[in-house]
Amino acid sequence: MGASGSDGAMTNSTPETLPEDSGDQNGSVEYQVIARRFRPRNFDEVVGQEAVADALRQSILQNRLAHAYLFCGPRGVGKTSMARIFAAALQCPHAKEATPCGECETCQRIFRGEDSDVTEMDGASNRGIDDIRGLIEHVQYAPTQGRYRVFILDEVHMLTRDAFNALLKTLEEPPSHVKFVFATTEPERILPTVLSRCQRCDFSSISNSDISRRLEQICQLENAQPGEGLLEEVALLAQGGMRDAQSMLDQILAFAGKEPQLEDLLRVTGRVSTENLLQLISVLESGDLGAAIQELGPLLDSGTEPSVLTDQLTAVYRDQLHEGVASGWSPEKIESNLLAQEILQETRLKLRQQDRGDLVLELALMRIGTLSSLVRTGLSSTSTPMGAPTGAIPAKSAVAPVNQDSAVTPAPSTPEMKAPESPRTSVEPQASVETRSSVKTQGESRAHEGGMSRAQAALEALQNKSGSAPVAAGGASVATATLETEVATTVGDKSDSAWEELKEEISKVSSLAARHLTNDGTLQKQGEKQVLIVSESLEKVLESPEIQSAFKKWGKTHGALSVERGERPVTTGGDSVIAGESSNVEAPQVIRDAEEIFRAKAHRKQS
Repeated sequence: MGASGSDGAMTNSTPETLPEDSGDQNGSVEYQVIARRFRPRNFDEVVGQEAVADALRQSILQNRLAHAYLFCGPRGVGKTSMARIFAAALQCPHAKEATPCGECETCQRIFRGEDSDVTEMDGASNRGIDDIRGLIEHVQYAPTQGRYRVFILDEVHMLTRDAFNALLKTLEEPPSHVKFVFATTEPERILPTVLSRCQRCDFSSISNSDISRRLEQICQLENAQPGEGLLEEVALLAQGGMRDAQSMLDQILAFAGKEPQLEDLLRVTGRVSTENLLQLISVLESGDLGAAIQELGPLLDSGTEPSVLTDQLTAVYRDQLHEGVASGWSPEKIESNLLAQEILQETRLKLRQQDRGDLVLELALMRIGTLSSLVRTGLSSTSTPMGAPTGAIPAKSAVAPVNQDSAVTPAPSTPEMKAPESPRTSVEPQASVETRSSVKTQGESRAHEGGMSRAQAALEALQNKSGSAPVAAGGASVATATLETEVATTVGDKSDSAWEELKEEISKVSSLAARHLTNDGTLQKQGEKQVLIVSESLEKVLESPEIQSAFKKWGKTHGALSVERGERPVTTGGDSVIAGESSNVEAPQVIRDAEEIFRAKAHRKQS
């Protein structure tokens, strides 16, 4: 019976392949599993590892053989099989183009593990220093039949540190007739000194298409007729491992006979059908938590493990996301899907630590069922998000309603709860409130038109209105209708120009000093005299000769400048306020609180 290579061509070089009826009723012939009977026997038959096979073949043809090879990769991808094929290619007397014949006695002994010149060892069972010492003793002996002595160590990462260190000298300078082949699934556990002495070959996971094509060839040789979608599902469950896929196929054939169906695979593995998964997800998207629990109960009662169901739900959500992104899902739909996948990933971790996996999965599904009311759609009303319960408390309006015909009055305070005192002495101008209300209305209309969130629409409307609002003058107070009204500073044109020129002169010397001056300095004009009020830390910075020279250069235009230490007046927007002039709009309360906190920290640090 033949075997096939990765290109789908059938070959007749698989001695371990037994006839279909090799296990008779009397049990005279021992049955061999599919993973052993269809094991590859030459480089062309190793599915999915063409790059490694070509590299080894070329090294033999060009006689550029390394003394040690390290085969790294996931389980069941052909590492040990490749090591045996490599040993057979080196030892076979009838090899052509670095391809073993597979029929001579030498090839037969190597693939059965009985050749005296090819030694296979398990690193997990022979991991001590005494085992490695025995191997080193055998290294000195010359081969009896072939050209080389090949030592294959599987799961080499299981060796102890002392065993690795004992092998180092022999591994670096072995006799010319010795070749080492190490195989491992965890190369990061191998000592760097060992890795540096080996030629590394990385084996990749096998694609699902290659696995399903190979399984189809095996089914043809086994005279089996699998149902539609069965082999693809087996390849998906194997997760890139050919041996896992062949073992699963062997189990299904033993369970269901020569015509296995997809339902048989679900029964063997305890999985849920795609229809039931889609029904469960549909109920979760509707937000009906009671119906979701009713859908979940029968699935768990049928024997499905919570971890298996979690993995299946994650796979379905992932496939839906890929299809949804390609078909133009809304941002809210994508965000809901991503959140559901994050919840399932957290559930996978929790299931490893909890005994009641069904309760953990139920809580996760209830969280997923509430996502539709948690994700903001951007099309909701001003009071509650779309999908929120009817009895939900409405959100506070951004701006309190203002009567156009009456003055704004502060809210009355009760003896039990007094309103906090505010340093603001004047009532906020009505024009400012009206403008912000119009900005809010524009933001809501933009949200309804473009599908953006209300916060994004309001921010864009504020940016568009910046710098173009009218000014309402009334007595000594001045109010603007732009966002800059909250943080603007009113300084004289001449003094403001002098302050900016002073900062520019300092920035020529040090940008850090200029930033420090902006934060901790205040320029005041006292008659004909210019006074710079600075903090204690800034005063030390300004004592440098370079900055003093900058002060003199600035004084030629604006007059002499004296530096005094003192408390900086309340600032708004980062620029200093000139003494004798007042700002109509103070900084927001949160900014004033932050300044007090930072000032207190600086005082404690200095003291």
